Amino acid sequence: MTRIDSAAQLAALIRQQIANSRGAASLRARQPQAGTAGRRTAGESAKPSAGLAATIAQRVAAIDPDDPDRPRKAFRVFLEAVLLSELGQHLANDPAFYQVVSDVQQQMQADPGLSVAIDRASTALLGKTSGG
Repeated sequence: MTRIDSAAQLAALIRQQIANSRGAASLRARQPQAGTAGRRTAGESAKPSAGLAATIAQRVAAIDPDDPDRPRKAFRVFLEAVLLSELGQHLANDPAFYQVVSDVQQQMQADPGLSVAIDRASTALLGKTSGG
């Protein structure tokens, strides 16, 4: 079994980038105000669900196998899915969300340490969807 050890660190970096670009107040305004409905504990948000993994696998499998940009696209699928799971599906309708994802992915690729982790994650993602 392949495990991406830095996934929690990547998620934390991404959450920080989103908070910086959109403003923490803006994100809080979109979350439910009363009670804890729709909120996750730290332990829950760190564990990927089977549904999330299946969604990622389906979307990665849909990327053209001959696409030379397939590894970057596979990681983007992962990034988007994890962020939407962590921050709320309502962001899927916000065009600014996708710009933030692009900005974060570019910053991550520019960091040599993260770039290596991204390459490993892409290989793992593509390995799980190839051949069936």
